[in-house]
Amino acid sequence: MTIKQKNKSRILPVTLFLAVVTVLAVVLAPRFLHQSTVIQSLQNSVKDKQIAELLVTMSKNPNKESQEYKELRQKFCLLTARSVKEREKAIANIREFLGMPDLPVEFLCSRFAGKPDDSGTDYNNPASEYYEAALFSFEIDPKNNYIIAVGEAERRWGTKEDGTRWFENMPEYDYSGRYSKPEEVKKIAEKFLTDHKDILGIDITKMTYEFEGTKPGNFFLKWRTVDGRGKTIELVNVTITNGGQVIVYDNDTYDLAKNGR
Repeated sequence: MTIKQKNKSRILPVTLFLAVVTVLAVVLAPRFLHQSTVIQSLQNSVKDKQIAELLVTMSKNPNKESQEYKELRQKFCLLTARSVKEREKAIANIREFLGMPDLPVEFLCSRFAGKPDDSGTDYNNPASEYYEAALFSFEIDPKNNYIIAVGEAERRWGTKEDGTRWFENMPEYDYSGRYSKPEEVKKIAEKFLTDHKDILGIDITKMTYEFEGTKPGNFFLKWRTVDGRGKTIELVNVTITNGGQVIVYDNDTYDLAKNGR
């Protein structure tokens, strides 16, 4: 009988301690959550103020080619961007697409939710992101880091003193001529899209293939999905060289969804 009382006396303090911890957790957790929410709100408020000030300053400088405007624009793009950590997967996907694991990738800017063309002003909610690597441009979906579109990056050009024009370098294109038939490049493109479906967010095995045509050195391919009414609900366009290099990729499904087509 004495042993049972001793056990009870030991259990009682433990039970009391757990009860106190539970009560404290119930009482203090909402306070900590509230404090965290307040801190986040203050941070967003400061960020929103900085963004507003930048936009006003940028609007006062109509010369978008000036160094001052470019520096302001860069500050705006970095301030409204996702964190570096959040963008790591997007950069990894770009490197995988190009097959260059150590390639430098530059983040350019974002576009924002609020309008169908991503020209909204919800600067805490990027709808698409833009990068450059190996002289190619990339559009990324920040919700899942899928690559939406790939193409040649915008190149600057100017006029020399003798009147001729100069252009920035182009990407390295493979025009080795290894492939000359649409059936050949179709297989190459299918393998590329299938091997990289996890970074593109598509499954062409469930889509219908269409050959669009060719121009010297390039082949134009398309995959689409239609619903029961014949409406296109998925659309992917690809340009591939006669050397088997995918140089243009466009998942037009995003535009179809935004525009309600």
